Amino acid sequence: MSDVLAIDIGGTNIKVGLVDNKSQLSQQQSYPTPTLFADFTMLLNTIKQAYVPHDYRGVAVSSPGIPLSSGMIGADSAVPYLHEHNILNLFKRTFHLPVTIENDANCAALAEIWSGNARTEKNVATLIIGTGIGGAIIQDRKIFHGNHHHAGDFGYMLFPTETGELSVFSRLASTSSIIRYVAKKKAEPVSSWSGEKVFELAKAKDPICQEAIDRFYSMLSLGIYNIQYVYDPDVILIGGGISSRKELLDELRSRLITIQTETPEKLVVPKVMVCYHKNHANLLGAAYHFMISGEVTDK
Repeated sequence: MSDVLAIDIGGTNIKVGLVDNKSQLSQQQSYPTPTLFADFTMLLNTIKQAYVPHDYRGVAVSSPGIPLSSGMIGADSAVPYLHEHNILNLFKRTFHLPVTIENDANCAALAEIWSGNARTEKNVATLIIGTGIGGAIIQDRKIFHGNHHHAGDFGYMLFPTETGELSVFSRLASTSSIIRYVAKKKAEPVSSWSGEKVFELAKAKDPICQEAIDRFYSMLSLGIYNIQYVYDPDVILIGGGISSRKELLDELRSRLITIQTETPEKLVVPKVMVCYHKNHANLLGAAYHFMISGEVTDK
């Protein structure tokens, strides 16, 4: 019995699947994320019943927020009730098996270490770019959490804006930053725009959309250079929806070289790649976290 039942708690959906010790995912299911805690507990029982025919040795959870040793989930997320109850104890009472919980961005990074584009690397930084920016730091092939569990929260790095005010990285180099920039310049509702629409119109030579994309890549490149010189990883991996864009790596590499050539210091050009695992990264990383934990190592 080598399979692990992996559960990824997202703001919209909860994904579930069995993961074996070769990182193969099977028996996948998805459920809408309940809005109430009582419905969440009922869903866990539904999941338990759905997987009764399958043998698995434990439960691996990918969660938003900061999983604490107490079993509580710190910080905040799109699933508020997670932070009001002892989630670790809830899973243990429900499944009566060993349970591990790790942050979702950390799980995505662990998936890359296990069987993705960082499987041969030792020290890795990941940037997960979506409506905000998340991330993780891998040190000696293990998650480095930091003193306050904020290691890898690159979205909180501070940068000066054009007006001289300070802003966090998430507001300057996320997909939502592109949308807000274009909507403001065109005096249109943010709801009428999407990242895909901005990229399409930029390709069609819309000057405001081109300006937004140029600004996005410039800020992202600066952030990547900062990460390189703060941590000096073997590779920096980019995840999130933006990582599927074919031009992403060429744009970043070109801008990183430009920064190097225009800076008096002899800077090291960061090695940048996209994440290999996409939609199921959190499930795989959660399972890997379970497998390497001291409580349930796979021998």
